[in-house]
Amino acid sequence: MVEEHSEVGKAARSQTAHRLKMNPTAFKTLSLALHNLSCRELELCSPRRLLTTVLAEPRNQIFHMPHNELDAICHLDNLIGEVQINIRVDSVVNDRLREFRDQASNRLGRTVSVIEAIYACAHVMNEGL
Repeated sequence: MVEEHSEVGKAARSQTAHRLKMNPTAFKTLSLALHNLSCRELELCSPRRLLTTVLAEPRNQIFHMPHNELDAICHLDNLIGEVQINIRVDSVVNDRLREFRDQASNRLGRTVSVIEAIYACAHVMNEGL
């Protein structure tokens, strides 16, 4: 991960970039989630916007995902592949992503990676908020 600062107005916001390689099926799921969010918002949305929307959702749906569903989604071996993507998020969103990863890791009894957490966000968007 790379920490960067970009100028937004007069205040600088810290950002983190995630460089991932996912398989075509996981990429298709992410693309569908971006399509669904873009249709809902009536504007073109980025992966950054997707993560911000899902992780800031008031009902915290991603944090209350049933254990069996979480276990079915979070499998690193099923997600990694050759499609390279870069997602830059604000540090506040990255902190929330880390919070989800920690919670999911505790529930599953194993480490949950960034790609698994991002895939879970796409899954939540595709299932409907």
